[in-house]
Amino acid sequence: MEVVTGLGNLAGRTYGPSRFRVSRAQVAAFVAASGDDPERWHTHAPPSFAGAVLFKVATSFLRDPEVASHARLLIHGEQTFTWRRPWRIGDALTISARVDRLRERAGTAFVNFGAEVADSADRTVLSSRSLFLMSPETPPGGTAAERSEPSAEARRANAVPRAESLPAVGESLTPLAKSVSRTDLVRYAAASEDFNPVHWDHIRAVESGVGGVICHGLLMAAWATQPAAASSSRPRPLARARFRFRRPLYPDQAALVTTTVKSRDERRTVLNSRVSSEAGDHVSASIEMQTDDGGG
Repeated sequence: MEVVTGLGNLAGRTYGPSRFRVSRAQVAAFVAASGDDPERWHTHAPPSFAGAVLFKVATSFLRDPEVASHARLLIHGEQTFTWRRPWRIGDALTISARVDRLRERAGTAFVNFGAEVADSADRTVLSSRSLFLMSPETPPGGTAAERSEPSAEARRANAVPRAESLPAVGESLTPLAKSVSRTDLVRYAAASEDFNPVHWDHIRAVESGVGGVICHGLLMAAWATQPAAASSSRPRPLARARFRFRRPLYPDQAALVTTTVKSRDERRTVLNSRVSSEAGDHVSASIEMQTDDGGG
């Protein structure tokens, strides 16, 4: 195990268990804040609700005094979710987490953070694996020039996903236009419980090296899943997704979600999804779905 200066014995540390209920109010707020289809998610939470569930325990990690003292800027580098069972509104669930690995390179700590969500029968509902990059002094990737902020409500087209059959291998679903305002980011913070100030406080965002308020990575990840999830009527439409967060997206910046079928057999369909803008890719994702007639 590699020891990172200033982080002591963080590797192996556990957080939780934290008990919660999948509430109708939080699911509705999350669906609205993430720009998902409010007509779809009445009995179950969307797969992207995993981002809100993760923060029911990630907040304890971020508030850990050893972590807080080391993280002038915390960057979410990668995220993997594996959905094992559907989650109904009203379900009582428990989430537990652990720092799986800790390593350091050029003054930046790379933290592998794992979490498991279980139901009242102790069956795994969701597995989560996160890669966080933390630095106490120089922000990872350098410092961006300060940007002027748009008005609080300014944003571009922000479309809601609609049901669409999956196309043939090599073809794409209809692109989904997305954008976010500074007010939208506050709404998402409230719905997801991710209150990192770089998403709503201009001064803190500039001090952190990103130049201004930026969109939550897990909000963009939610966008990346929406076309694929809309193509299935299952209560658990996705089986697994791995996201890589490549560059920040700023308020009032136009983005487009493109989702292409990479491969398909009788049991599994794999799709590649990208959230991109004129600046390039912001999030890339590999998404797996069931294609058999099994439950879930």
